[in-house]
Amino acid sequence: MDFHIGNKTLNRNSSPYLVAEIGLNHNANLEIGKRTIEKAKKSGAHAVKFQTYRTEEFIDSKNPEVKFLFDIFKQYELNESFHREFQKTALDLGLDFFSTPLCESAVDLLSSLQVPIYKIASGDIVNLHLLNKVIQTGKPIIVSTGAALPEEVIRAISKFQKEAVEVCLLHCVSMYPTPLDKVNLKSIPYYLDTTDYIVGFSDHSDGTLASSVAIGLGAVVIEKHFTLDRSLDGPDHTISMDPITFRKLADDTHQSFLMRGVYGKNTHTEETSGWFYGRRSLYKQNQRILSLRPALHTKDKTVLDSWELDKVGDPSLLPEGPIRLTPINK
Repeated sequence: MDFHIGNKTLNRNSSPYLVAEIGLNHNANLEIGKRTIEKAKKSGAHAVKFQTYRTEEFIDSKNPEVKFLFDIFKQYELNESFHREFQKTALDLGLDFFSTPLCESAVDLLSSLQVPIYKIASGDIVNLHLLNKVIQTGKPIIVSTGAALPEEVIRAISKFQKEAVEVCLLHCVSMYPTPLDKVNLKSIPYYLDTTDYIVGFSDHSDGTLASSVAIGLGAVVIEKHFTLDRSLDGPDHTISMDPITFRKLADDTHQSFLMRGVYGKNTHTEETSGWFYGRRSLYKQNQRILSLRPALHTKDKTVLDSWELDKVGDPSLLPEGPIRLTPINK
């Protein structure tokens, strides 16, 4: 199934599509947000993604156990004006702009902005209210699967299939940062084998290695947290990539895509052109039958190649040198 982002079409053979997850890293500051978008573009991103919400609509303000979480999100809550400014900056730079809605009113705001796609956070793959609201928009959906049980992923996929939703499924591990022995990239070919969706990777590990390997395994969309400066105050800056490392991510994933090639055993003409020196023909040498280089059979079809031992005949009757196919007497 193809996946559409505005006028772009992604399929399983598309080159890497890189999403700079700005999230809360705008620090509720218009200039920081705009500069972060500009740096994302220069660093090789194809899209920037934010988070859209009214804090009271997705965190219980009366629960003391999550007051710290409520306070963090409230501090970085974006109004409509900020959304429009960030969207304009992104679109003017040729970047796709979209966001993760964390409540139903956020879907309404993003719908008024005519975003091309929606992102469902890992924690909301089990949120039926929000899924129903996003599905009703008719737009394609990127869905992260971090911390979800296998049966919960299957349940969500069944709903998407029933509703005929266009989906990009992201493998994700909800650990920040994710230790390398927990990245579990084999989930990518698993999703490719068990669904018809394009598959991506929301990468929370350090560095670019995991994303590069993910591309080799068939991922198309790569999402990474992105910041203007990792030393800025805020909850996500230290787990995010700065412009220099994101540029390396863009370069490394592009090279990984070039290395991926095609499914199956693909033999290049540059390889077969070296057969004369690298393969062998059959020779008689000192009364012994040997496989020797060069492979004369590649230039003289009457010479036997090293697999054709059954065609040698009686060795005592053969002359020294390359062994040729004995003509059949009629």
